[in-house]
Amino acid sequence: IRNSVFLNKRPAWDFPYFFVAEHFMNILFLPILSVLLFWCAACAALPFLVLRDRRLARIRKRSLFDKSADQVSALCAIVMLLFAAALGADAFWHGRMDVVASSLSRPVWLLFVGGECLAAVLALCSRALAGRRALALAATLLSGLAAALSYLLFLVLLWSLLRGEQIPGFADMAFGADARSRLTALGGQFAGWVNQFSARAGWALSAPAWGFFCFLAPAAAQLCALLWHVARRGADDFGRDYYTFAVGGRARRAAWSGALLLPFAALLLWVTPPFAAQRAAFLPFGNMGPELLIPLYNVLPLGLPLAVLCCYLPGRSTAPLRRKSLIVLAPIMFFAGLFAMLTRLWG
Repeated sequence: IRNSVFLNKRPAWDFPYFFVAEHFMNILFLPILSVLLFWCAACAALPFLVLRDRRLARIRKRSLFDKSADQVSALCAIVMLLFAAALGADAFWHGRMDVVASSLSRPVWLLFVGGECLAAVLALCSRALAGRRALALAATLLSGLAAALSYLLFLVLLWSLLRGEQIPGFADMAFGADARSRLTALGGQFAGWVNQFSARAGWALSAPAWGFFCFLAPAAAQLCALLWHVARRGADDFGRDYYTFAVGGRARRAAWSGALLLPFAALLLWVTPPFAAQRAAFLPFGNMGPELLIPLYNVLPLGLPLAVLCCYLPGRSTAPLRRKSLIVLAPIMFFAGLFAMLTRLWG
């Protein structure tokens, strides 16, 4: 492991990378990060989809939007609760992600876990207060804000892990200091870290990357909602007209949301070096020959435009439920493209 290309290109003093490599660097490293990124991004945007449908139902006076909001609200509560439970269990029992994230910055990791747990509790409260519309909407809004802030913290951890950015923490503080002085010192460290971000990372890479991650949230949420509408077709039998309206409209919005990612993905592919076979030691299919591995990883980013196309075609169809295969294929292609983008950033 210590002789790998990944470690040799990092500074010798960068302790977290040796620590991470010994505990987490295997062929599941980037696929797991891709799943967590997609999951966290969907949690950050799903509450705002609920608010949008509630607002349209009130403005246009159509119950179709309320039915859609009810389904997405149930999805939001389930997804957030499972994500918060997984993160909370990992942090409580010091699991693999807790070990890796704590080596980067323990305060950021704990704030991220706490924010996701708070967002899940607020999402459950919005479901429990469904009879009181104003309180339910307020709980949904607060849940979305908490999830969005947690998503930002996750991006900080992800960027530091992929690009070698050192995040401030409690490591350099005096032992035995009171909580107020520790928080003050931590705030000063983060202020200096933010001010020097462009000088360390370079805007040629960081600006399109953050744009990509920002537009990733609505695209992931729309994809999850689209799959949920299809999955609930048998349980919530609201009629053919509703599902033609809900699935078709959601597919169109998923296609447009995914299309907004494509310019940033193209910029990232332009400013990052092409994939090299020497980097495949800790990637899936790393045992393949270079003549197959290099074309594979250079073609995988095409999963993003293919996912957009898989959403666009059902959205343009008069019977979108007849194209379930494309709807199911869309998140698979999207995940392949997201994994390829993280591979380019890591390289």
